[in-house]
Amino acid sequence: MPRIKSWIAFSRLLLLATLGAAPTVGATAKPKPVVQKGLLGDIEPWGAEDASSEDDQPRIPEPMVFDLMRPLGAHQGELEVNVLGLFPIASRGEGGGVPDALGLPGEGVEWAPEVEYAVLDGFTLELELPFENTTVAAYKGGAQWTFGKAFGNSFIHGAQFIVQYDRQPANWLPTLTYVAGMRFSRTWSVLGMFGFRGVTNPEHPGDELEGIMNISVFADVAPHITLGVETNLAESVGGKTNFLLMPQLQWEVTDHFMLQGGIGARMTDENTLAEASVRVIRSF
Repeated sequence: MPRIKSWIAFSRLLLLATLGAAPTVGATAKPKPVVQKGLLGDIEPWGAEDASSEDDQPRIPEPMVFDLMRPLGAHQGELEVNVLGLFPIASRGEGGGVPDALGLPGEGVEWAPEVEYAVLDGFTLELELPFENTTVAAYKGGAQWTFGKAFGNSFIHGAQFIVQYDRQPANWLPTLTYVAGMRFSRTWSVLGMFGFRGVTNPEHPGDELEGIMNISVFADVAPHITLGVETNLAESVGGKTNFLLMPQLQWEVTDHFMLQGGIGARMTDENTLAEASVRVIRSF
């Protein structure tokens, strides 16, 4: 537990350091608009999101592991397919923590193909099929709403609702999160998710409800390259904790094709697991 708490403190310090390094916000009380109509021809959108490149939505990269259902502010008709893979490298101790970002125990190779479609402006649906090794482990669907923008088009926020059915053991996991993204400058941006996840059939009493806090900090270091640090924390009412720290690189290969990859660590009260992650994204 002390090890996990120290990593949580590190993620918060990382966020504060990003806020302190953001001259756009620190200089004035009202952030200066970063993306304006008429300038988008000079600013390449980040992350296989060409369907949104003709509007003035804030350009906030998506986390690799706990991603969005298309970017916030997606327009009707946007379609994306992607596949996430989580690969354990080395572990210590035994399992027993709360579910990870995919809602699975995290004991083997996890991968999940998914489809995301914006049925209306600012309203997106998702279907996902999480696997553990070669077995379908769960069925997952979700919806995402965009509430709006603020602060000179530097801030955007919304919400996600996800329902997952785990097959073994039979288990429902409804999740509700508030999502907020802020772009501080042409380089720095941050995305946060805060909410709760229910577990209908937990392994341990007291784990029926989990708090979720995901904070990701991004730096756009080249026209098609973004570096980021993603942190995913899930802590149950009973005290079980699962914390993921995932440094990552995102490469926009074309306007419709993107690769993400990283190596990090997932920590529970019982073990530490080194983990690699890859996501392949294709948008239409």
